[in-house]
Amino acid sequence: MGLFGRRKTVDAPAAVVEVVSPVTGTAVALADCGDPAFAAGLLGPGIAVRPDSGEVVAPVSGEVVSAMPHAYGIRAAGGAEVLVHVGIDTVTLGGAHFDQRVHTGQQIAAGAPLAAVDLAAVAAAGLSTTVMVVVPNADAAGAVEVAGPGPVTAGSTVLTVRS
Repeated sequence: MGLFGRRKTVDAPAAVVEVVSPVTGTAVALADCGDPAFAAGLLGPGIAVRPDSGEVVAPVSGEVVSAMPHAYGIRAAGGAEVLVHVGIDTVTLGGAHFDQRVHTGQQIAAGAPLAAVDLAAVAAAGLSTTVMVVVPNADAAGAVEVAGPGPVTAGSTVLTVRS
């Protein structure tokens, strides 16, 4: 017993990770992104954005755990992992039309440049430029709240992860 009787336990406050849009454009439900795997939620809950420009920024602060010209994985403090996948089937371009700005192992701040993408060239190759933002480890990271559809700017919150 403590000085004032029974000890009380206090739950630690939930960790909250705000995930911001990596691009300016129009947010749509992940189910409407056009990629069957993302649309079915197989890569985790999230949102899709149809970009207005090719500047792609980090959606969270953390460590870059995966860096490819078309896709970036970032582990935020607290363990939430966020995947930014630029376009659908863009892996087939072999990095063409993408200027990668980060590397695996790098610490990055939310809003810092990940890549510059020539959206017109990607579209001319017959590929979608839609950007998917998902939390692959949502089961371990916590509940994911998804913002509604509509216009977004790079840096505006599109997902909230609560652990």
